[in-house]
Amino acid sequence: MDDDGKKVVEVEQETGVGCGVCCWPDRDILGLRKYNYKWLCMPTLPCFSKDGVRPPVFLSKDEKLPLLLAIIMGLQHALAMVAGIATSGGLLIAGDACFDFQKDSAMCKSKAYLVSASWITSGILTIIQVFRCRILKTKYYLGTGLVSVMGTSFTFLPVARDMVVSSIMEAKVAGDCIGLDCPEAGMRGYGRFLGTCMVAAFFEIFLALLPPRIIKKLFPPVVTGCAVLLIGGGLIGSGIKYVGGGVFCADNMEGKHAAFGFGPQLCNENGDVVLGFGAPQYIGLACTVIFFTTFLQFFGSPFMKSTSLFFGLLFGMIVSGLASYEAVAGDQTMCSAEPGKPCIGGFASATVGKAYSYWNSDRIVESKSFTFLWDNEPNPLLFLGFAPEYFLPILIGFFISTAETVGDIGLSCDASEIPSEGDDFDSRVQGGLLADGLSSFLAAIMTSAPNTTFSQNNGVIALTRCASRAAGFACAGWLILFGVVGKFGAIMSSVPICVVGGLVFMCFSMVFVGGIKIIASKPITRRTSYILTLSLGMGMGVAMVPHLFEAGGTGSYFSKNMAHNYGFWPAKDACKTFYTVPHFLATPAVNSRATVTKAKCVVGNYSSESISENDCTGLSGVYTDAVTQQLVVENCISNNGHCCTEYDATQKMWRTSIVMILKTPYCIGTLLALFLNLALPYDKEDVQGEI
Repeated sequence: MDDDGKKVVEVEQETGVGCGVCCWPDRDILGLRKYNYKWLCMPTLPCFSKDGVRPPVFLSKDEKLPLLLAIIMGLQHALAMVAGIATSGGLLIAGDACFDFQKDSAMCKSKAYLVSASWITSGILTIIQVFRCRILKTKYYLGTGLVSVMGTSFTFLPVARDMVVSSIMEAKVAGDCIGLDCPEAGMRGYGRFLGTCMVAAFFEIFLALLPPRIIKKLFPPVVTGCAVLLIGGGLIGSGIKYVGGGVFCADNMEGKHAAFGFGPQLCNENGDVVLGFGAPQYIGLACTVIFFTTFLQFFGSPFMKSTSLFFGLLFGMIVSGLASYEAVAGDQTMCSAEPGKPCIGGFASATVGKAYSYWNSDRIVESKSFTFLWDNEPNPLLFLGFAPEYFLPILIGFFISTAETVGDIGLSCDASEIPSEGDDFDSRVQGGLLADGLSSFLAAIMTSAPNTTFSQNNGVIALTRCASRAAGFACAGWLILFGVVGKFGAIMSSVPICVVGGLVFMCFSMVFVGGIKIIASKPITRRTSYILTLSLGMGMGVAMVPHLFEAGGTGSYFSKNMAHNYGFWPAKDACKTFYTVPHFLATPAVNSRATVTKAKCVVGNYSSESISENDCTGLSGVYTDAVTQQLVVENCISNNGHCCTEYDATQKMWRTSIVMILKTPYCIGTLLALFLNLALPYDKEDVQGEI
C-alpha cells in the first residue's frame, strides 16, 4: 500500500477515538501468550547469565492488550508520575501557606484535597490526550493518539507559589488577618491563579491551530530543548532546599536574624522534628530515597526500574516513619507536640530526651476516606479571579509549556517507533497542543494547575516495549483511583518535606536531562551553539543568582525590605502612597520630604527652643507649639517589605510581570532562545542540519 493508503488507514483506526484498544482480542485475559512477564519482573542479579532474559515483543500504539497486562502497564506509568503530579499539583503550593509568618489555615488544610484533585484531573485529561479524534469537518485533531500521559506542569509552580504568598502578605498589610492567620487570603491568590490560567490557556490553543511550518519555525529542538532544560535546571535548586529541610527555612536563615535579631529560621515541615536547615537528619532521610532509587537501577527488574521514583519515595516514607529524633537541650518542636508549653512563633521548647516523630498524622486522621473534585471547604472556584499583573508571566509559561510539549511528542513518537517527521507527526503535534491547551483550561475548572505531557513516561515506553494506548487508558484509571481515595492524598501531603526533597530533586533533574536529549536530537552547529550559550547562560545565571533582578532574592523577612528599596526595579518606584510616621520615629535610614518646626519661646529679642511653656509664661514670653508634621517613609526598614499603602496599579502590574519574567530561569532563557532562533541567519552549510 502506498503512503497515502497508510495515512488513510491510520485515520480510520483513530476515528473511533481509540476505544478499540480498550478491549482484549481473545480469552487470554492474563496475557501469558502475548507478553514476557518473566522479563518484566526478573531482577538484575550477577548470578544470571550474561545474555539475560529475552525482552518481550514490541507492542505498538494500536495493539489490543489483555486485561491484566493493560492494568500492569497502566500502573507502571501511574507510579512513574504520581509523586511528580502531587508535588507540582498542590503539595508545594499549599505548603507555602502553612508557615506562621505567611499563614492561611484554609489553604494549608486544602493541601490533601489539592493533591487528590491533581491526580483525578491528570487522569481525566490523560484520557483526552490518549484518545485521538478528528474534529468534525476540519483538518484538526484533538490528542496525540499516543501514550502521552498528562500531569500538572512544573512550569507554573513558581508563579502559583508567588501569587499565593503575595496574596497572604497583602492581607497582612490590609489588616485582614486574625493574629498570624490570614484565612482564605492564600486561597484568593490561588483562585486568581486559576482564573488567569483559564484565560491564558487560549494562547496555547491558538498556537495549536497555526500551520505546521510556523510551529516548526517557532519550536525547533534548540528552543524546545532549552525550555525543558531550564525548567529542570531552574527547579533543581528548590529540590536541594527541600533535601535540607524546606525552602522557607533555606531562604530565610539570614533574613530572619536581620529582621528580628535572632534566628535562624527553623524548618517546620518535617513532622514534630524542628531543626535548622541542612541538619544531617534531614539530609539523611532525603538520601534514603536517592539510595533506594539507585539500588533499583542496579538490581531491580524492568518494572521496578521504570517506577523507581515511586518505590524510592515509599522506602523513604517507611524509614522516616520508623525513625525518630531524640531532643537535646535547646531544641524546639511544633506547638501541637507540646500543648502544655508556651507557643512562640509556631514553636515550643522540646522536652530533653523525648523522641519526636518526623510524621504528623493529624491530616491523615482528619481526611475523608473518599473525595472528588470540588469536594473541599472552601472551594477554590469561589475565589476565581483574574490577575493582570501575572497574566504576562503565565502567558509566557504557556508558550514554554507548548515548547515542552512539542519536544515530548517527538520523544513519544521515537519511543512508540513511529516517524517523528512528516505529515502524520505534524498532525500529532497539532492534536497534542490542542489537547494540552484545552486540558489546561479544564484543569483550572477542576481546581488544578495547568496540565502538560510528562516526558519521563517516554522512558517507561522504551523500557517496557509497550506503546499501546491501552496502557495510557489504564494509567488514567489508576490516577483517578489514587485521587478518589482521599487517604492517599492525605498520606502524600503528610510526608516529611525532606523525604519529598529526595524525590523532587530527582524529578527536576530528569526534566533537565530530558532537555539535553531534545537539544542533542539535532546537530549542534555554530549557530545553535551561540543560541544555547546566551540563553542557557542567562537562564542558569538567574537561577544561581536569584537577586540579580530582584534584590533580596527568594527570601522573606528582611529580604523583602531589600526588594522594596533596591534592585533592577525597586517596588517603591511603583508606590503611589507611602506610609507616614511622626518625625520622632524617623531614623537616618528613612527619607523625609517634610520639615518639622520645633517649639520655641520668644522673650523680647531673645528666642530659645529649650525653654518650657511654663517657664516661657513666667518670663512673659510668647510660646509657640511644635509643628509635628508626618514624614513620608520611602525606604523600608521593617514590615517584610510591605511599606506602601497604595500602589500605582499600572506600574505595579508591569513591574510584577517584568521582574517575574527576568528572575524566572526558563522565562528569560526560553525567550532569548526564541528571539535568537528567529533573528540569527543560518550558515549555508548548516541549513539542512538545523531545520
